[in-house]
Amino acid sequence: MRWTLPVAIVAALVSAQAGAADWTRFLGSNPYFPNQLADRGLAVDAAGLVAVQAYNRPAWSGQIEFVHEYSVAADGTIPWIWGVVGRNPSQAMTPRGVDQRDGYRLVWITRADDPSSSRDELSVVLPNGAQPQWWLSEPQIGGHAVDAVSGGADGGFVLRALDAGAGFEVVAFDSPAPRWRATAQPCPGGAVPANLQIDFAPFGAWPAVHTLSVAGSCDDGLNPPQVFVQRFDTLDGSQAATEWLNVAPDRQLERLAFSPAHELVAVYSMSGPLKEVQRVPPPGQSFTGPPALLFGLDQITALAPAGADTLAILGNDANGNPVSATVWPQGTVSWPAPLNGLAGFPGGGWSFAAGRDEKLLALRIESGGPAPLLRLVGLDAYGQLEWTDTIADVLPGAVPQAVPAQDAAGGFIVAIDTQDGGGTTGIVVRRVGSAP
Repeated sequence: MRWTLPVAIVAALVSAQAGAADWTRFLGSNPYFPNQLADRGLAVDAAGLVAVQAYNRPAWSGQIEFVHEYSVAADGTIPWIWGVVGRNPSQAMTPRGVDQRDGYRLVWITRADDPSSSRDELSVVLPNGAQPQWWLSEPQIGGHAVDAVSGGADGGFVLRALDAGAGFEVVAFDSPAPRWRATAQPCPGGAVPANLQIDFAPFGAWPAVHTLSVAGSCDDGLNPPQVFVQRFDTLDGSQAATEWLNVAPDRQLERLAFSPAHELVAVYSMSGPLKEVQRVPPPGQSFTGPPALLFGLDQITALAPAGADTLAILGNDANGNPVSATVWPQGTVSWPAPLNGLAGFPGGGWSFAAGRDEKLLALRIESGGPAPLLRLVGLDAYGQLEWTDTIADVLPGAVPQAVPAQDAAGGFIVAIDTQDGGGTTGIVVRRVGSAP
C-alpha cells in the first residue's frame, strides 16, 4: 500500500509554513482530567505540523486511562479534533511516543493484558487526522521495540531488539499486517547490539529511492565497542553490506546519533583531553571526510540533530562550563565554542536543543517561587544570548521536551506539563525563537 498526499492538504501545509511565528497553546480540559506529556511525546515535520502525545491518569484510577494524540498547526491552531485511545480492555497502557513526516504520524503505545504479557502497538495516522484506525501488534516475545520512525507515505518502521544475542529486527508496516520483516546480527560472537537507533532517508541512492538505516554498537567485553550501520531498502527490506567505523583500539565510544543529513556521527574519547569525531556517510555517499579532533570537550552530554542539516555536539569543558561544536554534512566539524550567553544564568542544570543556523535552545527548571518555572534561553551561532523566556506554573517533576522547527522560520517547539489558575493540569506547547 502507498499513499498520496492530496493536493489540498499539501497546499494547506505549505500555507501554514509560510505564516510561522511564535505562539503558545495549552492542551487541557478540566481539573478532574489531568493531561500530561508522554515520553518522546513531541514531534514536528518540515511543514511545521506539530504532533503531541499526551496521557490521562485520573486520581480515581491511578492508572493511565486514555492516550490523546494532538495536532497543532504551524500557526498554533488545532486544525482537527484530537485522537483518543482507551486503556480498556487492557490491564495497563503506556504511551511510547510519536514521530511525524509529511503529515503522516506514527503513534506508539505499549499494552499489557496481564502481568506477564505485553505488546508494542503502532499505527500510522494519515494526514488530516489524529485518530488511529488500526494497530500493528508486536508481542514482546523474543524481543521488544526500542525505536520507531515515520516514513511519510512509505508508512512506519519499528526497530526491535531481539533477545539472546539474536541481533535486531526491522518491521515495515502501513496496515495491521507487516509489509516486511528483516533481521540482522552484525555483532560477532553473539554480542548484543547496543545504542540501537533508526533513521529514514527519503532521498537515499542505495538501492532504491528511499533507504532505512539502523545504527548501533557491538561490545564483546574485550575490545572497544565497534559501531555499525545497516541499510535496508524500504520497499522490500533487502540489505546492503554492513558498514563499519574503523577506529584505533584505544578509542572509547561516548555517543552516536544520526544527523538530519543522515550521516551517522560517533564521538570517541581518547587518551588526554581530545575527542575524536567519526562519521559514516549518508546512503549513496562514499566519503564524509577524515576524522575530526576536538579539544576542550571534557564531557559529552548530548548529540542534538538540528532543524536543518547540522548536528550539535554538546558538553562541558574541564571547568564544567557548557560548550558546543557543530558537525556540518559532508564537511567540517567546528571547534568547541563556549556558550557565554548562559553566563547571566548561574547554576547549570541545562539541557539543549539545536536549531537552524547553529542556534541553540537551553532549557532548565527553576524553583524558588510559588511554583517551578521553565527557563528558556536562545543562543546564536556564537553562543551569545539572543532572547530569554519562561513558562510558569510547571508541574513538579515535569520534564520539558524540545524539538527544532524544520521550516524556514526556524526556532523551536517546546512542551511541558503545567497547571493553570483553575487547577487544570495540561501541557503548554510553545513555539519560540522563530523568525518574524
